[in-house]
Amino acid sequence: MHYQLPTTLIILLSSTLTTSFPLLTPRQSIQDIADAQNAWRADTSMVSQFLSVAPSLTGTALTSAASTALDAENNELLHKMVLDATFLATDTSVQDANDILVTQHKFQDVVDGLTNLKENGEGMTPADVKVEVGKINAGRCGSVLPAIDSYFRAAAGVLDNGGTLLATRPNNC
Repeated sequence: MHYQLPTTLIILLSSTLTTSFPLLTPRQSIQDIADAQNAWRADTSMVSQFLSVAPSLTGTALTSAASTALDAENNELLHKMVLDATFLATDTSVQDANDILVTQHKFQDVVDGLTNLKENGEGMTPADVKVEVGKINAGRCGSVLPAIDSYFRAAAGVLDNGGTLLATRPNNC
């Protein structure tokens, strides 16, 4: 399995620092939590939109869109770190979600799939693209997005604004 160094470092640091040294991580403000949740949802939506249309894309259109989706996927880790700082040490549903995303490597599986589409998409047949998107969605729809929903539920409990966001699903989940 190919791990990109920045992705691996962010994943390791976010889970290690917030669980091993919770006193070193300042509690986030309500606005920080709201901003992180909204930005994370926007990034998940961007990836979901790509996965919804990827089977119909070919050539440079596919690799360009995959590159944008990969950037959004990697950016999600920044928002996760903000929410980890508040919830990871004390919220068991967030701990379980973190286990899925980090320990079980489900987040990295999505990154790897998007990287494959970005780097090899031009040479893939439509059937190959459909298979790769299916593999990405199998883990993302079944594990990653529900784990992100757990983070959003924890945020909703603090924000107390009467609503709970859900991670946007692709139409081919």
